Amino acid sequence: MGVVVGVLVVALIGLGAVLYLNRGDGGGTDGPAPHTRPVAYSVEGVGDNEMNTVLGTREADSRPLNEGELFGDRSAEISSRGMEFTLRDSELSEDCAAAVWGDEVVQALADADCTQAGRATYVGGDYFGVTAIFNLADAEGSRAVADAMAEPELPEGEEPPADAPEPGFVVAPSGAEPFDRLGSGYSAAEATVSGHYLVVVWVQPTDSESVEDRVSLASPIVTLSNFRDPLYRRLVNLREEEPSTEPGAGTGTETVPGTETVPGTETVPGTETAPGTGG
Repeated sequence: MGVVVGVLVVALIGLGAVLYLNRGDGGGTDGPAPHTRPVAYSVEGVGDNEMNTVLGTREADSRPLNEGELFGDRSAEISSRGMEFTLRDSELSEDCAAAVWGDEVVQALADADCTQAGRATYVGGDYFGVTAIFNLADAEGSRAVADAMAEPELPEGEEPPADAPEPGFVVAPSGAEPFDRLGSGYSAAEATVSGHYLVVVWVQPTDSESVEDRVSLASPIVTLSNFRDPLYRRLVNLREEEPSTEPGAGTGTETVPGTETVPGTETVPGTETAPGTGG
């Protein structure tokens, strides 16, 4: 009898460990979003450009982000290049650490004085995706957070140590289907330094079941990158507020870039290369 009880106790302990691990992994229809990362990841917008100049610091662009700006009617449907994404879940929070996983990324956000994190999930016919925007102190902090999300580069053929911690990445605001499968198939993400904001766009084919299913995800990434159009509107507004330095020069003559004016080309760096190789 004692032997039977002992076996049952061991079995229950083992079952408890399995349940705990499964719960920690996230996923499921109503469960938390999985802590995972894309197969391919690249960083854009790190150089000198107008957005990094005009929106370079939160001091120059002090108005906080708001839900209507990020998730209003203009962001409810995002379409371009024959693709259409529909907003499903959204969240804007001051708790930046809750929007990511991984100690390195959490620390990078703290060092960059992150005050807001906005996240959304989008679904389309052939793809689903996650968008995120972080409100940081300056463009330098934006670059640092983008770098913290990259896997460390290793010499060719060398594997990372078994006990090496993963850098972490963005956590989707929902683990509902199909986002419970995010990262289990082939996916790619692009982080774009946009002044003192960092914008992350992450997409996966709906029918992808393996990380080995390599496909080009340039077009859906470019399409969903229109999520950051509110930043272009901020850029135009701040530009119009700047006093003219030339006699007779007007303001507001330029329009907000259209849906095709998104950094990145048809070939997204890193989507066909090893993880962590960014532009």
